Amino acid sequence: MNQHPILITIPHCSFFVPVELRRLMCLTDFDIKAHSDLFTDQIFDVPAAHLVKAKISRLVADPNRAPDDILMESHLSADGVVVSVTEDGKPIYREPPNEAMIRERVAKYHLGFHEEVDQLAPRMKFLIDGHSLKSRGSKMKDDAGQQRADIVLGNRDYTTCDRQTTVKIYRFFQERGFSVKVNDPYSGKYVIGHHCSRRKLPGIQVEVNRKLYMNEKTLRRSPTKIKQLNEVMKALVEALAKEL
Repeated sequence: MNQHPILITIPHCSFFVPVELRRLMCLTDFDIKAHSDLFTDQIFDVPAAHLVKAKISRLVADPNRAPDDILMESHLSADGVVVSVTEDGKPIYREPPNEAMIRERVAKYHLGFHEEVDQLAPRMKFLIDGHSLKSRGSKMKDDAGQQRADIVLGNRDYTTCDRQTTVKIYRFFQERGFSVKVNDPYSGKYVIGHHCSRRKLPGIQVEVNRKLYMNEKTLRRSPTKIKQLNEVMKALVEALAKEL
């Protein structure tokens, strides 16, 4: 269909790890799934928009981090384009990848996602970056243990999306019964930071609280709730399309 000039990116939906890298990891399959944005490829699947979905786990190379964000002290950090520990502090590898390995992964897995976005961007009028977030902050986050809103909107401190549009999207979700916060605890990372600006291609990050549609302990989904959230995202795209 693709009838609207709206692009939806879903950078963390995949939990696929190539077999040669899977052998190097000390995480379980469950851990790998838990550190993806499970089911966001279903929640943000809006046929009327244009979609770019990740094909590989963020633990291999994170499309939502800058390709030169290579933290060689990554054994102390859960951030960067390729990391050695999860946001819960679990080691990912028996031996962390070196800089050469990280650069190879960036070239092989990271750049293709952004090339897809670049090809579509000139014809787009708005970008939605679709994510999920844990219902409570992980122990390595600033909001560790704190309950999070149903929907978190990120616009990198209003640099990727103006206040007027942000408020409209905020109210869109609020009117449907969701609790909403802006830039708290996430304001957006590389996808909107690199591809979006207020004048050229405005965009916003939308984080959906996992408690709304899945059991965070077992990772079991609720198909009914996922479908309901998908209908909400379809309505959001229609509302934005009318504005555009």
